[in-house]
Amino acid sequence: MYNLSEEHVSLEQFCRSCNIETTFVYSLAEQDLCEIIIIEEKTYVLQEDLPLLERLSRLHYDMEINMEGLYAIAHLQEKIESLKEEVRSLSRKLDRHQ
Repeated sequence: MYNLSEEHVSLEQFCRSCNIETTFVYSLAEQDLCEIIIIEEKTYVLQEDLPLLERLSRLHYDMEINMEGLYAIAHLQEKIESLKEEVRSLSRKLDRHQ
């Protein structure tokens, strides 16, 4: 069970501040792109998900990218970050052997 903390942001408050629909965030959660948490009948998102939610909402509302496109974009961004970390790790190993 989650405890309400600074790690949680009210879904309603987040959607109001970004001028987006709560159903949009629920759709993202169905695609496992973010996590929705219900505590005492109130709905929250994780603070760590906010940058991704903001980015995906801009892509969806400003550029009219559909949910499948958002999923593909998020997956590719995640893959890019993973590859960047792998390059950094390999670079450190190479530096140690030189």
